[in-house]
Amino acid sequence: MTPCRMLLLAPLLLLSVAACNRSQPSGVPETTAVPSSAPVQPVEQPPAATVADAAPVEATPPPLDSPIPAYDKTGYPDCDDYLESYRQCLNSRLGSDERKSHARELHEVFRAISANIARGTDPARVAALCKKSRKLAVGKLNELGCAL
Repeated sequence: MTPCRMLLLAPLLLLSVAACNRSQPSGVPETTAVPSSAPVQPVEQPPAATVADAAPVEATPPPLDSPIPAYDKTGYPDCDDYLESYRQCLNSRLGSDERKSHARELHEVFRAISANIARGTDPARVAALCKKSRKLAVGKLNELGCAL
């Protein structure tokens, strides 16, 4: 190493040694703290939200200015029960505009079931279609406060 380079590096070495002075705080906490004899109190967690908390249901149902009319019986108890439960839930929990949009979905399900029956579809398949439709509707109706 040349003497010129040593002269340039010497001040840098002195600065770095000066920067490591023990009287300056290092940012690392010292471990001389005396532990407290008081027990640590657990933090209480709020109760978990339930389905009822997520979708509050009004105490009084909205006025029934245009209720969904009852559907004709299909001859399949599973289908008839599903359609009637869904219809009653919509009539008791929704206002007119919301009820109309949900009624379209319910009417499409009724039309699909009726079309399968008219085509002579295997009765087991028709019953399976009703059970599948019921399972798909459970989440929607739970949000409204109804059970299927």
